[in-house]
Amino acid sequence: MSNVVAQNACAPIPALNPEKWEQVIFTEHPQHDTMWTMIRGHDGHIYIGLCLESRGGGVAQLYKYDTKEHRLIALADMGEVTGELPDSGHATQGKIHFSLCHARNGNKIFGATHCTTPPMGHPIWSPFSMWGDPVMNFPGGHIFSHDIQSGITTDFGVIVPNEGIPYLMLDENRGYLYGVTYPRAHFFRTDLVGRHFKDYGRISGMYPISMIFDTDGNLFTSDSSSRLIKYDVSQDRIRFLGVKPYCQPWNLTGYASWITDMGHGTDGFIYGCSYSNDHLFRFDPKQEEPVIEDLGPGLEDRPSRNLRCIVADHKGHFYYTANPMLDSRANNVLVRYNIASRKKELIGIMSLNGKHYYPWRAVCMPDNTIYFACIHGSPPSMLVYHPD
Repeated sequence: MSNVVAQNACAPIPALNPEKWEQVIFTEHPQHDTMWTMIRGHDGHIYIGLCLESRGGGVAQLYKYDTKEHRLIALADMGEVTGELPDSGHATQGKIHFSLCHARNGNKIFGATHCTTPPMGHPIWSPFSMWGDPVMNFPGGHIFSHDIQSGITTDFGVIVPNEGIPYLMLDENRGYLYGVTYPRAHFFRTDLVGRHFKDYGRISGMYPISMIFDTDGNLFTSDSSSRLIKYDVSQDRIRFLGVKPYCQPWNLTGYASWITDMGHGTDGFIYGCSYSNDHLFRFDPKQEEPVIEDLGPGLEDRPSRNLRCIVADHKGHFYYTANPMLDSRANNVLVRYNIASRKKELIGIMSLNGKHYYPWRAVCMPDNTIYFACIHGSPPSMLVYHPD
């Protein structure tokens, strides 16, 4: 009862100002239901991976949002690109997960395909039980590139047989792509055409869902218990650092609580949040043995189930979403964090046109307009926020 009283005593969360928001609906693919990856291209436009997970036979789509003409443009169908059409009988190339990267040199988008979408006509599918099935297994994740000038999408073939590629990162200076596989969670490196593959072994019980480079080209991620992992580029090896962000008292092991989002702050720190916790954190990537500093709950006056969708603007802030406890699960709220003052400001409930939204990734443009890729809904949609 005391928790309910405390929650009721909280200040009401404001509604979003509709004059500052736009909704962009993917009308050409109304059955698709999730967007896990979104990047800002060096050409000033937004690139999105559109997925279909809830219906068998779905195929991922690569999209562009033209920020000048304010319109969506379908660029590539992953079934056609890979030669694995929706009716192949296999688990489909249904997802472009956290894998889009934009190369400035040559103006190419790199990405990878991922699994978990069932074969056509099937409601569910398991990568473990179907691993060796000759008909319904997943053939394997592909790495591809899309030339934004010519519009040509090039497939480099199956890189990891029977496994998806849920995450991909581009080190353009060194000419490498780094990624992780599903379901075995192996970290790997390859060149830009999917060759010279190097497997560093399994790094987690379940694949990581957040990665970030520091200014020296080292890569940070976490295992599924939120323990910080560093790929040391100078030594070309994985280091398990043995530190983790704040964990809830009921989950001190951090089990099933990946680091979900990380971003660079103006102070040189890397900021982040984790899957099953409601605290922000930061660490100094320059430290040989980073210490994770707890920055407290994402909502100061009420507990949340989780924080998501952290993105830095160009004015010294981070934006993120929080999902307050005891409220409807749909009631995500947008929060702004001031890096210098450490103050957290509620922007409003993520509700527009009578519908609630659950974004997972976001990008910020040079004018501080923020684009949010939403999951859980058909037809899929993207939200655009124009701050003051």
